[in-house]
Amino acid sequence: MSEYLRRSACWANAFGAEKLWPFFDIGRHIDPTVRAAPDVMAELDEFVDNTIGTRTLEETCRGAVHWPAFCRDTTLDLPDLPDPYEPLLLMFERGGGFYVEEMIELDGIAIPLRRLSDYLSSAPAVTLDLTTLDALDAVDTAR
Repeated sequence: MSEYLRRSACWANAFGAEKLWPFFDIGRHIDPTVRAAPDVMAELDEFVDNTIGTRTLEETCRGAVHWPAFCRDTTLDLPDLPDPYEPLLLMFERGGGFYVEEMIELDGIAIPLRRLSDYLSSAPAVTLDLTTLDALDAVDTAR
């Protein structure tokens, strides 16, 4: 989650979206004319309508689904920043989840939601190397 917050902070800062940060559809903010294909959007709408329970998760899932089309099809020059949604997708693929109140709750572990400026860094917050993540999951499972 910390790495997602860092990456989304960098994208928000680069495109004047600080007030939308941290959970928003980054591609739509930058270039709302570029979206995923209609069949993908229909499947996404059905999934969101039947599965997602919060606005935060809905907006973030929509952003993650539209992101590849945005990166492929936008005519705008984009900064050399990493994929903002990769950390969240890895977390979801590994069975994680979250919700937001005063803190960001990660399946029993809460992290404070600080100011955007606290997350503006060019250095990754954590590694997303799958071997490292597997080792961390193994330690967590052993507890």
